[in-house]
Amino acid sequence: MSLQSARRLLVNKHDLTKSRVEEQAPPAEPAAGEALLAPDLFSLTTNNVTYAAYGEAMRYWEFFPTGEDEWGQVPVWGFANVVASKVEGLSAGDRFYGYFPPASVLRVQPVKVGDHGFRDGTAHRQPLPPAYNQYFRCQHDPLYTPDSEAFQAIYRPLFITSFTLADFLADNDWFGAERVLLSSASSKTAYGTAFCIGDAVETIGLTSAPNREFVTGSGCYQRTLIYPELESLDAKIPTLYVDFSGDRELRSRIHHHCSQLKHSCVVGSAQTVELPQKQELPGPPPKFFFAPDQIGKRIGEWGPQGFGEQLGGAWSRFHAHVDDAQRDLLEVVEGQGLEDARQVFEQLLAGRVPPRDGHVIRLDR
Repeated sequence: MSLQSARRLLVNKHDLTKSRVEEQAPPAEPAAGEALLAPDLFSLTTNNVTYAAYGEAMRYWEFFPTGEDEWGQVPVWGFANVVASKVEGLSAGDRFYGYFPPASVLRVQPVKVGDHGFRDGTAHRQPLPPAYNQYFRCQHDPLYTPDSEAFQAIYRPLFITSFTLADFLADNDWFGAERVLLSSASSKTAYGTAFCIGDAVETIGLTSAPNREFVTGSGCYQRTLIYPELESLDAKIPTLYVDFSGDRELRSRIHHHCSQLKHSCVVGSAQTVELPQKQELPGPPPKFFFAPDQIGKRIGEWGPQGFGEQLGGAWSRFHAHVDDAQRDLLEVVEGQGLEDARQVFEQLLAGRVPPRDGHVIRLDR
């Protein structure tokens, strides 16, 4: 085992502006049935802010408990190598994509180990959504390419939400709506969703004035409006609202203006870390979208292979769209170590990360 020390990034559950990097003793050797994974590349986006904001309500803090009531580890998506294993089918050096703590090591109890990966059978994770407990072996992962790990770390967890959200809305025949409004339209999950919707129904991106050009140039929306222009929309057209911002005032404006609002879908909190509160609103009550529910439904209907093929096809098309140099949608910004990760999280929390930037963190081996 090559890990000589360990570190982790902790965030205060009740005040997300407080964080610290903590040194730990080197991890003990794995027991029988255990393996140690060393994360070495992960992304940080507003998705991670959502995990922290909804950490209690959606149980995100429970995936990687810290042993400290006030402090948690915000889950991240990325890549890790096995550094020690006492599990048949897992060897040192095997590389996996999945859900990790922002830390130098994760102890897992792999079950259902196969060519394509494994599931973490650690007891405390079993009541939690199974989609987050699956680890994909890069060698046999159809979405993996070695030269695009940063792209995958940034977009893959977001695009799965985008794909399943668009599928959920289509699966419900757009709830009878003729147009879809998406707030925080410059966020990667939002424009990924609009891309997946395509021309099936009109998509309108709502954004701030500084981000108008970026959203318009993304090529994912039929129309772009800045927030002060909301009331210029024809209020009588049947409308579906997808809330990526978490902005309660904006949600109220939409509910009051759109007299034919058919569905109000809450996805994230790109612009706030306040927990959702009940609001007295006209129209349908806002409902939180939870991607693992739609994933489970489609795997039941299409089978794992069918779901993978549908997702893989959409992923390839989206990858080509983002890679188009004329669009200039992504600039990878690479940080080194957990202290850089802490600073990026603070910037995301404060809304100071330009939409074009995609942050990844590399950890020393």
